[in-house]
Amino acid sequence: MRPRGPAVLSLALLACSLGCSGRGDRSPPRASEPAGDATAAAALPADCDGRPRSLGPGLTHERWPVDARPAIAVAPCLDLVRADLAHHRLRVVTASRDGAARPAPTWLDDLALVAAVNAGMFHDGGTSVGLLVDGDHDDQPRDNQKLGGYLAFAPRDPAAPPVVITGRDCPGFELAALRARYRTVVQSYRLLGCTGEALPWADPKAYSAAAIGVDRAGRVVLVHARAPFVMRDLSRALARPELGLTAALFVEGGPEATLVVRADRGHLTLVGSYETGFTEHDDNDTAWPLPNLVALGRR
Repeated sequence: MRPRGPAVLSLALLACSLGCSGRGDRSPPRASEPAGDATAAAALPADCDGRPRSLGPGLTHERWPVDARPAIAVAPCLDLVRADLAHHRLRVVTASRDGAARPAPTWLDDLALVAAVNAGMFHDGGTSVGLLVDGDHDDQPRDNQKLGGYLAFAPRDPAAPPVVITGRDCPGFELAALRARYRTVVQSYRLLGCTGEALPWADPKAYSAAAIGVDRAGRVVLVHARAPFVMRDLSRALARPELGLTAALFVEGGPEATLVVRADRGHLTLVGSYETGFTEHDDNDTAWPLPNLVALGRR
């Protein structure tokens, strides 16, 4: 999908629409009935109750209802997969180092991974729209001034938290210091602010979405919303205290938004579909090829 922003950035959004993530191989959108305020959400499934379900040691899956109206009649649920980093190791996989772009389930099979989510939007050639560095490998070494959020893990400093999500406007933020402290840094837009508060995204478009968060227990939280919301509604949903998130980074929208788990006690393959002006339907059931993922491996 094309990059979005949480503030009124009309010129930046125009520039992005002209070239920030151009997916030259994307299929054309199908015709659909226009979404509107009268569109009813589908009934909530029985498992959309917020109850954690174990997928394996240190790995749980929850589905939460969202108090907002999706663009089309899809159950307004939000999937969260929480991972305890005492059991799992975060890593980045990227086509620029690890082989050609492929669907997330194939990445997991090929590299014996447990779970994965998008590592952010990408250009035609597969390089990240935002900064994406992993140790000595630079998929995208440039700090994108339009993107204000950063996921960092694999600390060089043993006293540092194993994973952080921060922002350009957060107290004490310095990108050089963050990169010196952590081997891996991924840049994108934020969905939650410096203290876990909702951010007032201005983008009026709705789409399926994937995100990465951190919760109060220090767990990594992989997020997926099949239901297409405007991002200000998704931000408000993620900020609910009962979810316990302290930070969250948007990583993809539309049919590319993907979250996959292959764990001892359960498998998940969650893919997006709807995107305003592109795929205005809920028909996609295919995991699209992706060049870059944030993944979990077993320790």
